[in-house]
Amino acid sequence: METQATIALLSLYIQDFESMFAKDNFNILLEHQHWNHTIEFLLGSEPKLTKVYPLFPIEQKELNAFLEENLCTRWIYLSKLLMAALVFFIKKKDSSLWLVQDY
Repeated sequence: METQATIALLSLYIQDFESMFAKDNFNILLEHQHWNHTIEFLLGSEPKLTKVYPLFPIEQKELNAFLEENLCTRWIYLSKLLMAALVFFIKKKDSSLWLVQDY
């Protein structure tokens, strides 16, 4: 009985936030601001060297598709940074690939 009452109260509480989880609103990003993710480096600083790991052809194809789609939609921008971040894939239960970026 207590569980049903909790669910009822929770349903009343979250109904005010329903629009926040609507599929139509999910794919809309906030307007780009000049301070978003900007990292200013000191003059004379040197970027750290990182290793480059080769991807399997199917992973490279998936990465290229991700980059193309997200650059076209402007969810990501080309970086001027000389450093790289490790990218790898995890296979999901349905055999599709999940892109993971290690900062």
